Amino acid sequence: MKRGALQQKILWIVQQQGPISAPDVRTQLQEERDISLNAVQTVLNRLVDQGRLVRTGSRRTYLYHAQLSDEAVRRTAAHAAMDLLSRSDDLGLAYFVETIDQVRPDAIEKLEGLLKERRNRGDGQ
Repeated sequence: MKRGALQQKILWIVQQQGPISAPDVRTQLQEERDISLNAVQTVLNRLVDQGRLVRTGSRRTYLYHAQLSDEAVRRTAAHAAMDLLSRSDDLGLAYFVETIDQVRPDAIEKLEGLLKERRNRGDGQ
């Protein structure tokens, strides 16, 4: 797994689990790959330095949670979209919409509205 992919996976785990410790992140990652606690802590600390995660607690009991600033959400969404579309094209897009519908069905209507706004602007922005 590339470093960027590992960062995205760890960020996703933290976003899904809420406040979570480095050992708990490692446990979830080990379902897919062998990884050291030190490697997980390094990535978590980089994400804190980037402003994408917040660390609370004391040295032995740090908990990490997502920093959901507008910029962090924009960067995460842009990276995920580029990654998905560059790897899977239309199939990935179809699964994306299916997942939205499963996780938050009301978001499909919001997505349709955003697409309509984009078309009406006609400026490609």
